[in-house]
Amino acid sequence: MVSTRASRWALVAGVAAAAGLVLAPGAGAQEKVVVTNGLQLDHGAGLTLCTLGPVGTDNAGRLIGITAAHCAGGGDLYYPGKRDLGPIGHYAHVSADQAFHDYAVIEYDPAKVTLSSNGPALRIDRVLEGGLPAVGSNVCKDGRTTGKTCGLVGSNADGLITSFAVNVPGDSGGPLVLARNDGTATEWAGIVTRVALTMPPFVYTSARNILDDIATRGPDAPGAGFTPVND
Repeated sequence: MVSTRASRWALVAGVAAAAGLVLAPGAGAQEKVVVTNGLQLDHGAGLTLCTLGPVGTDNAGRLIGITAAHCAGGGDLYYPGKRDLGPIGHYAHVSADQAFHDYAVIEYDPAKVTLSSNGPALRIDRVLEGGLPAVGSNVCKDGRTTGKTCGLVGSNADGLITSFAVNVPGDSGGPLVLARNDGTATEWAGIVTRVALTMPPFVYTSARNILDDIATRGPDAPGAGFTPVND
């Protein structure tokens, strides 16, 4: 004779199957967190004062995030305030050249992460054509310390952008977008790098430098063919 408990489970499983779900006795659904640009980074070395840049997918369909290389510490990354979930991703590549290619590639666990275009202050759903904003154009960045700031581009030589868009420690790795006259600002242009003794003083590594450098590591490298998520 089938027990009452077993009968109840069979009934629940039947309903779940009809709804297209898969259940296992005693098992709950894996909680997923939403990862976006502008998220504060938390990795194996402890909570950091850095910011996540754009998120998207690569040629292999991996879930990818980009931040500054000088922010990398420890291999695993956690969702801020939810370390009980365990690691949600890891550093797949950290550039050794931080002068012109200050970036790191993060690969996220698709069983734990859902990506979104909509960050705390910016939406990013595409790469700026050419990956390098023109001198005189207006750009905006987001960072965990100063939030959204905007300013004109002063120079873009060698793929390094200087701008009046303020950044300070803690904003590193945060995304930079082109702000167009029609009010749109969803095209990824770079990430926060540093402050220098230049005018303007706020330095960003361009999307062009980052994507070109990733491409040198081959089409199968983590991050190759990076495309921002567009949800």
